[in-house]
Amino acid sequence: MPAFATGSADQDQRVDGGTITYVHQQEPPCLWGGWVQQAYLARQVFDYLVSYDNGQIRPWLATDWSQSSDRKTITFHLRKDVVFTDGTKFDADAVIANYPVWEKGIGWHGFTYMQGFTKVDDFTVELHLSEPNPEIYNVLANGHYGFQSPTSIARNTSEQKCLAPVGTGPWRVEKWTRGAGISFVRNDAYNWAPPNAHHNGRAYAQRLEWRFVPDATTRWGALVSGEADVAYQPPSVQWKNAQRQFQTLSFVATGRPQGLSFNVSRGPFTDQRVRQAFVDAVDRKKIVQAVFKGTVPFEGNGSLSKTTPLYLNVDDNYPFDPAKANKLLDEAGWTARDANGYRAKDGKTLEARLPFNQAIIDAEGAVALQVIQDQVKNVGIKVDLIPLTQTEGFAGAYSKPGDKEISFGYWVWPSPNILDIVYNHQLKGQPNGNNTTFFNNPEIEEQIIDAQREPDPKSRQQKFNTLQQWFTDQAVAVGVYNFTYNVAIAKNLKGLWQDQGNGLLNFYDAYFVKE
Repeated sequence: MPAFATGSADQDQRVDGGTITYVHQQEPPCLWGGWVQQAYLARQVFDYLVSYDNGQIRPWLATDWSQSSDRKTITFHLRKDVVFTDGTKFDADAVIANYPVWEKGIGWHGFTYMQGFTKVDDFTVELHLSEPNPEIYNVLANGHYGFQSPTSIARNTSEQKCLAPVGTGPWRVEKWTRGAGISFVRNDAYNWAPPNAHHNGRAYAQRLEWRFVPDATTRWGALVSGEADVAYQPPSVQWKNAQRQFQTLSFVATGRPQGLSFNVSRGPFTDQRVRQAFVDAVDRKKIVQAVFKGTVPFEGNGSLSKTTPLYLNVDDNYPFDPAKANKLLDEAGWTARDANGYRAKDGKTLEARLPFNQAIIDAEGAVALQVIQDQVKNVGIKVDLIPLTQTEGFAGAYSKPGDKEISFGYWVWPSPNILDIVYNHQLKGQPNGNNTTFFNNPEIEEQIIDAQREPDPKSRQQKFNTLQQWFTDQAVAVGVYNFTYNVAIAKNLKGLWQDQGNGLLNFYDAYFVKE
């Protein structure tokens, strides 16, 4: 079962109705899209074909499904009693109407290998894949692939579909006040929850107020004062207090951890020895412990996080070893020193630009980067940290090969084919913007696809192990810490839980108890 904050003894004390106030950090540009911060919101408004339940795929809008012998066609049979909040019926036509929306609105959609749906009858559809994808059900269950009303898709403006899309979910958008928050009201007609929900029928609470509060200390203060019922990512220094004073939930995201991705297409990190020296010079385990105080785990694997299927633990690779780092840099020819004491070669300083999006790297993450900057300075590497606003980051600032030497960020994704997303050189014939290492190796890319196609579970694990070890040995990307979704919850709010696909909070089952 998913992690949740509740107890059966509280059921008799349940209060029907009320308003749940939740303080979150990031405000995305639209309610749905390809960013996990949008998935958190989309989960409240949309429903999905299937539900991910602690490793098992359960029915939701699809009652059952079957797969073709080549694993490239999946036939879904749909529920017949589901209605969008605008009165439009959910059926095969609704599924087909949503596919172009996904294709256009989710930038990495091509890496799901989905090619589209065809209608079999009013309540049966076929999903076609270009490659077999054993985790396709995990993908369909995550927060990006919810269904919007085909009437809304056809008639509403882009802004309406962005700020108040129409779904079949337990909540509907009443109003989005930019810079402040979103007011949700419950869908009283809701009666098609997935089997891993704790009840069926309408949500227990009447309203959900989702507030955007960028500062962690302010979010914590809102919870402590009673202004908020749930707080996202309390300050790490307060986490032990949160565990004593409140209920807490924690989820280590699937996909790729917060890690260092080196530009291997140009600049100093085209040399494997320089990449390895950088990693050897950083005491990653100690940094994570000191900055996050046990609230997030260290992660050595730069390709997959600990919760991702087929993960390989490489935490013991690259122990802190400044002497080895200095030796590797000497071997790479960076033996001279500039006027500031940094290493140099051929009159050029060993310098790396590291831009980071502050919507993805919070204040504590920025502190971790500053410590990394200080530690590599000790072996003669200069790092220029370049903070970007959310607008700058998503507009593509510092995103080209000539703009940076190191990237730092995470990717939430429920499948090991995240390797395809982040290391494939191209997407639809164009440079793949998700590839922040600018890696381009057709032989390795073919190995990734071969591992993805592999039907035998044991062989598939072995192939993905080989790939993860290769990327680690080459130091193309290395992990630092896992993206971890921590929340603190008032003691009088029960039933809140995180799904185990990408940690999305389920407010549908949440209810207040009498105090």
